[in-house]
Amino acid sequence: MQRLMVLVPDITATLAAGFTTVRVYTDVTEGGAFATLDGSITLVAGQDSYEYIDVDGTSATWYATRYWGALPGLGALSTPRRGSTASAYATITEARMDIDLIAIRDDLTIARLLDGAARTINTFTGRPNGYFADVTASAKYYNGRGRSFLMIDECVVITEVAVKDSASDIDYTAWTTPTTVLAGDGDWIPCAGDQDDPEYNQLPYDLLIVDPNGDEATFINGAIGVRGGRARAPGAPTVKVTARWGYSLTVPDDITVANIMQAARWYQRLQSSMADTLASTDFGQLMFRQRLDPDVAMILVEGRYYVPSSARR
Repeated sequence: MQRLMVLVPDITATLAAGFTTVRVYTDVTEGGAFATLDGSITLVAGQDSYEYIDVDGTSATWYATRYWGALPGLGALSTPRRGSTASAYATITEARMDIDLIAIRDDLTIARLLDGAARTINTFTGRPNGYFADVTASAKYYNGRGRSFLMIDECVVITEVAVKDSASDIDYTAWTTPTTVLAGDGDWIPCAGDQDDPEYNQLPYDLLIVDPNGDEATFINGAIGVRGGRARAPGAPTVKVTARWGYSLTVPDDITVANIMQAARWYQRLQSSMADTLASTDFGQLMFRQRLDPDVAMILVEGRYYVPSSARR
């Protein structure tokens, strides 16, 4: 996911010329033709700064923009540039409204604060990759341990589970995928929580269990042979799980609120010249700074958004 900050130097003159939108084009190289239209931004009178989010964008994506209007048509192509990583869980517009800011000149600062606050939230909750689930599915490998259940990393969609027939095999054999999550016509069932009392009705999944109606009994153990009383490869991978890894398809509202709150707190600190304390006229006292706002921490803890120490990461 990439963020592109688009600045319109003279919004009044641009609108007067008949332009109504900014079209965003992408390419894989800086010298490309930029013929692929990724999206557009509607121009607004009085607003000279805009935020564009490319969900599928990567650090290798190049961007160029053109003004467009029904009468003048397409404007000149801008100088190509790359975006920046967008790790925030709230938009600049949302943050500006909640911080009660009108000035567009602060948008770049707000974007940086939102990204920084999001990374702080990720660190506090033990989720370095954040709360966005991957856009595409990819494979991860696990040791089956010879049990009828398998703990996996958090994911929102599982497309395939493949298991070796023996620990020494090279190839993985795909197990039958259920037609729906709880159809009972596959070899595995996705769920969450405790293997003794699994939860089947919530995301993210972090557990697989063998379907008793299927053809399989256990996720095969990765131990290979014995030498000196110990297995030669006790943790060899025997299970390949292909899934969209991550916490959620859509970011929880609590996380968005926490992101804005933390960014707003840092913004206020910037306005107080980065002082360690801030005088409060409402309470007649000095308010001391902390790395993570206590109210933000409460939202994250009470919402159980942190990763338990026993869970996989």
